[in-house]
Amino acid sequence: MALAALLALTAAVVVTRWATQTGSLIDTVVFRAAAHAVLQGQSPYHLRTEVPFVYPPAAAFAVLLAAAGPSVHIAATIWAGVSLAALARTTWILVAAAWPALDRGATATRTCGVFAVACALEPTRIVLSFGQVGLLLLWLTVEGLGGQPSRTRRTWLVGLAAAIKLTPTVVLLGLAAAGRWRSARWGALGALTAFVAAAVVAPAAVRDYLGGAWRLARDVNAAPDVLNHSLIGVSAFLGLPAWTGLLLAASALVAGVTLTALLWRRGDELAGVATVLVTGLLASPVSWGHHWVAAFPALVLVLRELGGRRRGAAALLAVALLGMLVGTETLALRGGDVLQPAGFWSTTLQEWYVAWGVAFLCWAAVPLVDRRSSATADSAEATGEPRRSPRPASRP
Repeated sequence: MALAALLALTAAVVVTRWATQTGSLIDTVVFRAAAHAVLQGQSPYHLRTEVPFVYPPAAAFAVLLAAAGPSVHIAATIWAGVSLAALARTTWILVAAAWPALDRGATATRTCGVFAVACALEPTRIVLSFGQVGLLLLWLTVEGLGGQPSRTRRTWLVGLAAAIKLTPTVVLLGLAAAGRWRSARWGALGALTAFVAAAVVAPAAVRDYLGGAWRLARDVNAAPDVLNHSLIGVSAFLGLPAWTGLLLAASALVAGVTLTALLWRRGDELAGVATVLVTGLLASPVSWGHHWVAAFPALVLVLRELGGRRRGAAALLAVALLGMLVGTETLALRGGDVLQPAGFWSTTLQEWYVAWGVAFLCWAAVPLVDRRSSATADSAEATGEPRRSPRPASRP
């Protein structure tokens, strides 16, 4: 346990130092300016920063810590500490859900190991080097879904995450599709409460956002040097018609939410959390590399299934770890700033996140298909219908 804790602490210190010393901290600068604007009663949507503040008004309160300290680097260090604390808590919840039979000491040891690896992965590194909110949103979502389906009121945390950034709304859709209406309502109430609180405390921010500031996100995300790892992003990258990306995203949303509902109804809470978050990444208009911290529950799920020697788990985990440790964005840009399609395999390498996400959802659905096939065969046997045997090959 002590060695595992030392490993986790070392990983946290190293990645924090690397991020704050070499990272651009571009979002920390924006969040710091937005927080100061809100504290002064002004709108955060008229900042003189390199990029604008593009989040809903409630997000300005979530990033108030960015205003702490006399400098951006001190603020970034504080924010990195908060983000890694959120990652540690998230990892604990996921490990406890994946291996409930472990005692507290074994859970802590495994949590430290998984946390240390998570610190080294590309999405975590980008979140910390930019000063992004991804790890905080992941914690709110996983914490809010803890104790499901009995502890319904905790999902207000999922609603709070959706008020900070709209993507977690897909989780509320999954809850509703699974018939967990009380949980979905508490989540919606959390989002609405956060928005109303923002309207009361910072009316200028809400007025500007509803008046058109929400379009800033569309303008920023249209930049040509963005690695957009979503189905819409891949379609645009390949020069396909806009309706193609929308159709793919809508199909992924319907399929992913349906899969999530079936897994939750089956009682596999971790699998449902993993699939709904990957669905959100694929169906979102924009999923940058750092957004893929939301795929961490999927990695824990695959690791759990690897212990049970489930087919395909080893390949999925190996590809994910290799891609996230090496760094897709470094390989894909190849010293440039703008992506250019360069053949099937090059494009697959550049957008492997999307390919992996689609493969993961298909892999997660396999047990449901196998179970339904088995149930159909058992039903046929119960009704007295003979099992069909393969037709023997005809002789020449």
